[in-house]
Amino acid sequence: MVVTPTVASLSDQLALEREMLQIGADTFSSRMVRNRAHKMESLSKHGDLIAAAGVDKIVADLRRHRNNMRDGKAGRGYAHMGPLLQLSPHKVAAVAMRVTLDQLSQVPKHHALAMLLADRLWLETMLARASEYELKVHNKQRAGFEHKKADAMRMKNSEIWTPQERLSVGVFLIHLVELHTGLIQVCVERGPMRSIKTVRATQAALDWVRNAEDQQRLLCPFALPTIVPPRDWSDPMTGGYWTEGLPGNVLIKHNAELVAAQATGDETFMVAANLQQTVGWKVNRWMLEQVSHAWDKGLMIGSLMSRLPHEIPPYPKHLADDDPGVLEWKMVARTLHQRNDRDNSKRMVTAKQLWVARRMAREQVLYFPVQLDFRGRYYYRPGYMQPQANDVGRSLLVFANGTPITSDAEADWLRIHGANTYGYSKLSWASRIAWVHEHQEQIEAVGVEPWNHQEFWASAKDPWQFLAFCRAYQQFSAHGYGWVCDQPVVLDCTCSGIQHYAALLRSEDMAALVNLTSSDTPQDIYRTVLDHVLAELRTDAAAGNDHAAKWLQLSPDRTLAKPVVMTLPYSATRLTVVDQCCAWARERAMDTVGRDSWPFKRGAMVSHHYMATILYRHTSNHIGPAKAAMTWFKKVGHAAGKLGLALQWHSPSGLLVSQEYWDYTGVRIRLYHMSSVPMELMTHHQPTELNPKRMANGLSPNVIHSLDASHMAAVTIEAFAAGIRNLGGIHDCFATTPAEMATLRTCIRSTFAGMYARDWFTPIADELVAQLPPAVQAKIPPRPVLGGFNPQLVNNADYFVS
Repeated sequence: MVVTPTVASLSDQLALEREMLQIGADTFSSRMVRNRAHKMESLSKHGDLIAAAGVDKIVADLRRHRNNMRDGKAGRGYAHMGPLLQLSPHKVAAVAMRVTLDQLSQVPKHHALAMLLADRLWLETMLARASEYELKVHNKQRAGFEHKKADAMRMKNSEIWTPQERLSVGVFLIHLVELHTGLIQVCVERGPMRSIKTVRATQAALDWVRNAEDQQRLLCPFALPTIVPPRDWSDPMTGGYWTEGLPGNVLIKHNAELVAAQATGDETFMVAANLQQTVGWKVNRWMLEQVSHAWDKGLMIGSLMSRLPHEIPPYPKHLADDDPGVLEWKMVARTLHQRNDRDNSKRMVTAKQLWVARRMAREQVLYFPVQLDFRGRYYYRPGYMQPQANDVGRSLLVFANGTPITSDAEADWLRIHGANTYGYSKLSWASRIAWVHEHQEQIEAVGVEPWNHQEFWASAKDPWQFLAFCRAYQQFSAHGYGWVCDQPVVLDCTCSGIQHYAALLRSEDMAALVNLTSSDTPQDIYRTVLDHVLAELRTDAAAGNDHAAKWLQLSPDRTLAKPVVMTLPYSATRLTVVDQCCAWARERAMDTVGRDSWPFKRGAMVSHHYMATILYRHTSNHIGPAKAAMTWFKKVGHAAGKLGLALQWHSPSGLLVSQEYWDYTGVRIRLYHMSSVPMELMTHHQPTELNPKRMANGLSPNVIHSLDASHMAAVTIEAFAAGIRNLGGIHDCFATTPAEMATLRTCIRSTFAGMYARDWFTPIADELVAQLPPAVQAKIPPRPVLGGFNPQLVNNADYFVS
């Protein structure tokens, strides 16, 4: 692929932003056209709003009629409307609204719409009384309504409504929609032979929908990288893209107005945001060729999905319906259908990544406007191909202004990055460097002709980033010292949540487990927890514990402990740990012993609970101070939630963080089958009070996230002050060129030590508690006692970031 780079101007950028708006509008329009063609017009934001409003208005009247029917009172059509008593009024109203909205642009006959509405209501009613197993099987059926209906008729508790019941129910619900919403009107059209009763959308409804669609068409631009440096953020509302009023173009995703009201513009979080936006990137054209080749050939490598869905084998027509071969075919076909459905979104991501890469390949420099969430975490506004994307998306980018590799020490950072992406990030520095030297011939061969050596590089943990490394390393070997390297090399903090808790609470024990102190080899808290778990499993198995023996059959490794250790500091519950154990056991069993093993059999959940208990206990034992702090934060958050107080605190980066998890009142309506897409519909969209449980569970992780975001901001500022101009990151993960990595690594450690030279737990805790009434403050338990860890030790922690 030969592309001539271009130098962009501001007018080119404004034209690109007009293209962004047009792409977003075209995407929305095509989606609405598709929805109308499939009679699914209600699947839109405005459809949800109309449906919710209609449900509210219909339910009260529907309840009155249902009560009259139960009491035996007389009413027109009551004798044939018994089916209305079989489903909750909210669900009945939701079905009526959804079906009506799906027909809004049509002019259906009154009789036809009534029967259609009754059929959809019948299916929802039958699915509501189905068993869990029946629902699971039903969801695997083909999506068409007739197939779903036929499957529901075979369910144990299904019943058939008479034609009179279906017509009466349908006509009655059309009447309620017309009476209470103003969306439709029943009209009588006189023809030459007979009159026809039809249902039409009112002009007011059509105008409202048209205006809503016009607004939404402009509210969803397809965000692309900029081709000139983004505007500096002068305040949280002004900066980023150059087009005034571009939807979503604010620095803070939530509470932007609140932050803007007290921001001066020189806060650390804003200075760092402006610096990150000045980093130049460009498309790695060599990698674009390789990814395109794999995509065109339908290869599945790492996060790259095949462009084509899995082919379903033809039905064995030569066999009898009850032949075992037919049953086997059904199981295979069902599995492939499920896999295709699951992979469709991933295919779409890859297609968009390649489209963006090809669209931007001609540009000499790309920039990524940044955006912060309410905790201050940095994100790149463009999606798909950006420095925080998946393995494929990240492999498609290099820095626009590389730096020359002038020494073996600088080249070692490139080697370390290669070993990391292959899966050896837990080895010592020397072992990682040695691994690359040992495989240098293979690596260089991949860099010249990757498809002759696919087995080697495709086996990496991050195969596409490893392939990009192979090309960079081959080029370096070919050109020698002085070669300008633009390949991003990445170092990652060790379990950063516990790192921040260890420094925040001054915990010496936790600090040693997560590389906050000096050591000859990287410490692995996941391995440490797993060793204790395995010791208990072996003891229990020797004592005849069947659950322990089952788990030992799967040969647990650190991947079992990792998600538990990572999420427990963020308030993961014991049920979350059970889910993690179940998912791990099923995946491991599929890879090793097959679907006939114990994780797929009845009673396996008891074994999952057994393992979850052990994992939860040993993890909690190793992060005891963090657990104590989490408990304290939960008490504060719950108290604030009960009082309806949105908690606020200032992070070290100067950001005012505001936590407010609202409790949306109303009934959450679960529809099993509407327009082939299950959905949940909230009948009330206006929050009335805070949710105490979410306020309690969210406070601890949000405080930690505000701290790691502050660290990222501090690193950005210090790195630029030290002369680094190539910088990328994902929260606790930092990228730069090999020649700049030694300096960046020093900045990462020094800023962490500098930030925690101050006790941050006390001022944040004081700020949180001060927002509670004195009587409530008195009920808050004592705060955790800080330990004796010295944060300055991080400056000499060789594997703090590795």
